[in-house]
Amino acid sequence: MRLNDVRYLLMAAVIGGPLQAQAAGITDPVGDYLSGYTGSTAGDLDVLSASLTYNPSTDIFHFESNYGADVGTTPAGFYVLGINRGAGTARFAANGLPNVLFDTVIRFGSTGTGLINLLNTDPATVTPLLPSAITIQGKRLSADIAGALLPSAGLAKSDYTWNLWPRDGASGTGFPAISDFAPDTTNAAVQTVPAPAAVWLFGSVLGVITVIGKRRVPAPAVLPV
Repeated sequence: MRLNDVRYLLMAAVIGGPLQAQAAGITDPVGDYLSGYTGSTAGDLDVLSASLTYNPSTDIFHFESNYGADVGTTPAGFYVLGINRGAGTARFAANGLPNVLFDTVIRFGSTGTGLINLLNTDPATVTPLLPSAITIQGKRLSADIAGALLPSAGLAKSDYTWNLWPRDGASGTGFPAISDFAPDTTNAAVQTVPAPAAVWLFGSVLGVITVIGKRRVPAPAVLPV
């Protein structure tokens, strides 16, 4: 293997590794407010993209979401992340959404607050999230959630599913206060975070070294003495 080939493979490892380490999410159409929604349409309650990933090595769930306007544009707006840990029920079936299943809701306020509500316990268990676990930057809202706060109710953590729906608190507590569902009619799967890019890169470099090591180098010609 020529030196240029090695350089090419190493460059591919550096560039490709981080790309493989990114988890997939969902996208949602702009302005697809629910029929019958009575709240603000300023954009911050319109989901454009979202993802929920799980890292088994750290036991951390990471939530990412982006909206059509800066979070907090609607004063009474907030965001509900519904999660199915294995005991999810169709609480919106009467509204035509039998496939949105959840046994947990996490409420994110537009000022950086968060509450986890485990609905399948008696009584329901409510746990506040630390403000340091939640980040709001313009149109983006993200959070890190310890896996211990989301114990299994029948599913492996990597098999949990979720849905996201913003609400305008100024429109009450009923279904008309929900602006959007993302995904629209069903749950999305939690994505398991792959090996960190640095580990992937180390494996790639090691593979290149192994290939080089297996190449036989011709023995030098025997010179006359």
